[in-house]
Amino acid sequence: MKKPLRILAILLGGLLALLVILAVSLTLLVDLNEYKGKIAQAVKDKTGRELRIEGKLGWSFFPRIGIETGKVELGNAPGFGPEPFARLDGAGARVELLPLLRKQVIVDTVFLDGLKLNLARNAAGKTNWDDLTAPAPSKAGKAAEKTPPGKAPDLGGIRVNKIDIRRADVTWKDQASNAQHAVRNLDLQTGKIVVGEPVDVHLAFDLESSQLPARKHVDLKTRMNLGLETQKLEVTNLALGFDESLLSGTLAIKNFDKPSYRFDLALDQIDLDRYMPASPATAPAAAAAGAKTGTTAPAPPVEIPLSLLRSLDVQGKLRIQKLKAMNLHSSDVAIQVAANNGLITLGPNQAKLYNGKYAGRTSLDVRGKTPLLTIDESVSGIELAPALKDALQFDKFAGSANLSAKVTAQGLDARQIKQTLNGSASFGVQNGAIKGMDLKKMIDAIEAAKRDKSYQKLAELSPQPGDETGFSQLSGTAQIKNGVVQNNDLKIQSPKLLNISGKGSADLPRETLDYTVTVGAYPILIDGPFAKPRFRPDWNAILKGRVEEKKTEIKEKLQEKLKERFKLR
Repeated sequence: MKKPLRILAILLGGLLALLVILAVSLTLLVDLNEYKGKIAQAVKDKTGRELRIEGKLGWSFFPRIGIETGKVELGNAPGFGPEPFARLDGAGARVELLPLLRKQVIVDTVFLDGLKLNLARNAAGKTNWDDLTAPAPSKAGKAAEKTPPGKAPDLGGIRVNKIDIRRADVTWKDQASNAQHAVRNLDLQTGKIVVGEPVDVHLAFDLESSQLPARKHVDLKTRMNLGLETQKLEVTNLALGFDESLLSGTLAIKNFDKPSYRFDLALDQIDLDRYMPASPATAPAAAAAGAKTGTTAPAPPVEIPLSLLRSLDVQGKLRIQKLKAMNLHSSDVAIQVAANNGLITLGPNQAKLYNGKYAGRTSLDVRGKTPLLTIDESVSGIELAPALKDALQFDKFAGSANLSAKVTAQGLDARQIKQTLNGSASFGVQNGAIKGMDLKKMIDAIEAAKRDKSYQKLAELSPQPGDETGFSQLSGTAQIKNGVVQNNDLKIQSPKLLNISGKGSADLPRETLDYTVTVGAYPILIDGPFAKPRFRPDWNAILKGRVEEKKTEIKEKLQEKLKERFKLR
């Protein structure tokens, strides 16, 4: 037994000595730097670009075979300016030597330091890497023969212990849209990478964009399992920090050619308004003009991306502890998403907002030629004053409200959706106020003009700052047809006034009102644009009512006289 072991030891020792002698010989006899010119010329011949290898090329051997380089720079494509396409301060890879004897490829480390990558697209839509990614016909044919379509290459015998990328910058400039984005200070470290097994990933970078007001920091820690043959990516132990938000949970993607997404995510807080694009420079001028005329300039319609929505295969849940969107604040938000074959459903969803609760379900059906939107939503017990002020900068109502709506709409953009809005709604508000309108003052002014018969002098009722009408109860229902909201049963209970009712319409596409509020025998017309409505006494109805009152008085007096005459007989 000892003899075979001794022979094996001698063989291993001899092989190890041979490898050491080979390594030393390669180091002494082969200088890679002598080939820098040939490498640069080969790149020039293949791509037409200049390759500058400023740093030294070096070998590393036992116990790992490796190659390292210093500074390297690759020129840009013609027409994209003088800045290099890519530049790096250093890079290298090391492969463990002994596993090679067992036909195993174990890459100890792949590192990249100080990468600067400049990506761009010109006005014609051509990118500065098109020439690098165009496959050669002969090579493409050979590759197709070696790797059958739909089957990933066999990488099962390769293992990478670590990938380490430090201080990388990647920029993107799009001349067609004038968009500019950049990833700065990118650091990427991974754990052991083995095909078919999960790998720990830590990625951090700063994000700059022409669509963001300031630089944002991103920090991702997660465990990923990528199956090339099964075409599946699983993300677990997710902890994604972006700006001031932290996203956690799980995510899975199947079938990369036609992906399906499954997720269960939780977000601690997010302010979506911080990431909305800035308003155009002309917006203030347009708003000022609209304020003078009482109208607002219509925004260009944003069309629904039908092809994208029809291809979605999504199912998941998202919970948000604190959310700000369209300047509305909510908490404990729970959203369920399901999308398949052009039918997208959000809900049942729920949230807490302004001391009340929201519940609803929304669906978008894009299977046909025209998208169909269905909304069934309600809020209960919300405080109207802060909600309306935050959402619409509108402070004309206060109180605790219960609102519900069931509507449908069709169209390819917001304008068409408004014009085809149909359904019903109901509302009830307790212990509130209508601000900007004092019905008691208006009725007093109408009665004074009626007594003085100065009808023409009171053609319009002008609300004053601080005017409001308090109420204990306001309720009603509405029918919506082609974007016009019709309400015929408004009832208001007020401690200062009796018998208040209302009816009329609001045209959502045109943003105009045509409404009548009646207090006792006095109707008040409210019409004009939403932003600047007019208040006028309806003198025709008031005087007609006065005539009817006189007729009634005369009729009652005649009836009394007839009764007295018959009694005397």
